[in-house]
Amino acid sequence: MIRKSLTTTALAAALVTSGVGQASADIGDAIAGGIIGGVIVGAIQNNNQRQPARTTSPSTRAVSSAARQEARAVQTALNTFGFDVGVPDGVLGRQSRAGISQYQAYMGFNPTGDLDGFQRDVLLQAYQRNEMGGAAVTQVVMGHPDGRRGLLLVVRDEMLGLNTRVAAPAQPQPAVPATGVPNLFAGQGGAVAGTAVSLASHCNRVALITSSNGGYTDLGRMTDAGFALNEQFCLARGYAIAEGEALMAQIPGMTQQMAAQQCAGIASSMQGAIGALGMQPRAAVLASASQFALTSGMTAPDLANTARVCLSSGYATDNLPVAIGSALILTALGETAYGELPAHHLMQGIGAPQRPDLAAEWFRASVPGPGAATMSVSFQPGPATRNALILAAVDHVAGPAPGAVPTAPQPAMPAGK
Repeated sequence: MIRKSLTTTALAAALVTSGVGQASADIGDAIAGGIIGGVIVGAIQNNNQRQPARTTSPSTRAVSSAARQEARAVQTALNTFGFDVGVPDGVLGRQSRAGISQYQAYMGFNPTGDLDGFQRDVLLQAYQRNEMGGAAVTQVVMGHPDGRRGLLLVVRDEMLGLNTRVAAPAQPQPAVPATGVPNLFAGQGGAVAGTAVSLASHCNRVALITSSNGGYTDLGRMTDAGFALNEQFCLARGYAIAEGEALMAQIPGMTQQMAAQQCAGIASSMQGAIGALGMQPRAAVLASASQFALTSGMTAPDLANTARVCLSSGYATDNLPVAIGSALILTALGETAYGELPAHHLMQGIGAPQRPDLAAEWFRASVPGPGAATMSVSFQPGPATRNALILAAVDHVAGPAPGAVPTAPQPAMPAGK
């Protein structure tokens, strides 16, 4: 049994697996191993005993009350802007989810019915501004073709630092000192010195452009290969977050904050592999990542599930070294498809130096091509043409692989607004 004193410093939970990528449906009391450098590296095992019944503590009731209050605020804001969710009761049921989806679709977000932090902030800040009123608010409400809803778009663009005209995301450029050679691997995760790129903000901008273009790029209408890869990067990020959150939900008492604290040590433990990502071939980077896996003290299934949780946490909190390090661990453990994520970071220059040549190597080793029936499938679900789209886009950006037949250019289609 876990001693009570451990519950405040260690995960009082288990990532119990019967194989890589599959968590046990029955998580009982756990026996926690050691935690080194903030990373979960002890083997956490299920003792197959049911947890005793728990009474609801005052702190639990307070959390529940706070959650209902926040949900009620979301419902009130949705009603204010014409997304009818009924009486604000603090319960996000079917009608509320439908209203959230309508709001997301209007804003150019993916209409999932679940608000992420940025989407919630936009909604609530616009509501607060509407309640405060003033000349600026009146001007928007009276002058915008969508009336009061236009305030949502104004707040969204302000928070993204956008003008009213949507532009393609700019690629980060290295900051060169007045004298000397810039340190290309200073900052987080080998990022170019002087840059602090938020992947969350980047993906919000990509989503806006995708919406203005009428939907995601497909293989038959690809006119901007770099942007097509941007879209797939952000879709992969979203799937990785959801996959890890599903695992976190099986860990009693786990919160996003706890996961972020426990996973923070991956950045330092994997520093060598993360730094090498922008300098060395894929094989050398994976050799470094494999060394970490061998010395972690965890079984391969436990380490894989821990890496999935930390991958999700890293992306959700915009801690790119944690996300990249987790993706490298999964790839080193033989889950080849996760190598798509380091490839995207290298291609876009976010969290790593921009190296299309190295990115192409990672993409081609991770994304199944024609005739690669034995290769691991893509780690996220998607249309059958997704892999072909990614590989065609890589060929356009980085050039075809040595000895390969160049990809035929795609027919031109109108670009987005």
